[in-house]
Amino acid sequence: MRRDYFRKLTGAIGIAAILTGPAMSQDVSEEIVDATVGKWLIASETGAPGCHVTLEKDRTIGGRVVTEGKPCGSPWHDVLAAWEFSDGGIVFRDATRKEIITFQEQEGGPWKTPLEVSPTVYFVPNPGAMDRVPVAKDIVGLWILSDKKGKALCRIDFQDKASSRLEDAKAIALSSDCSASVKKTKVDAWQISEIQLVVIGGEDWVYTMTPDADGFVSDDGKFHLKRAPK
Repeated sequence: MRRDYFRKLTGAIGIAAILTGPAMSQDVSEEIVDATVGKWLIASETGAPGCHVTLEKDRTIGGRVVTEGKPCGSPWHDVLAAWEFSDGGIVFRDATRKEIITFQEQEGGPWKTPLEVSPTVYFVPNPGAMDRVPVAKDIVGLWILSDKKGKALCRIDFQDKASSRLEDAKAIALSSDCSASVKKTKVDAWQISEIQLVVIGGEDWVYTMTPDADGFVSDDGKFHLKRAPK
């Protein structure tokens, strides 16, 4: 899992260059519409449970059909009635056609609300089991790294102190009984990068992990982090 630290974090669709000005759906090609429909996650940087939605092609009042998935709690539950392309982004409207939230594409990362909106809300394509955005304060503590078969590989202590090696990162301590495959990565730091937990080791080893119902899962699905039992 050797990775380019500055690689794109999601498979966001490149429509920003196409959607310039107050573009509406009639100005958007069918190819762009087809590439956009599907499953997405709306999730706040606060770490609150997000809302899974499915964007559909069919027309409805206020734009195109959006269906709510699970989980989908407040403030989105039973509020989002339609979606549409607008002003180089994607806008959601309620049943009265009132704009509820707008997302803009950013280069090298997930879609998110405009800079003036606080807290930031992310719009994540193809989220899989991801149901929220990771928050640093919730990461601190002891976790168990396992392979996809559930075999424990290492106990990892995500510490709330600065990394001695990397700026803007925090320290990691590994248990003495970690597997050789984990030890060779020389993992020693972690940080939050928008929608992902980034675990950093020596020689440019970087693991990016997204939240799921049980903890975190690696991008390739081979590794899982779960909170260690107390």
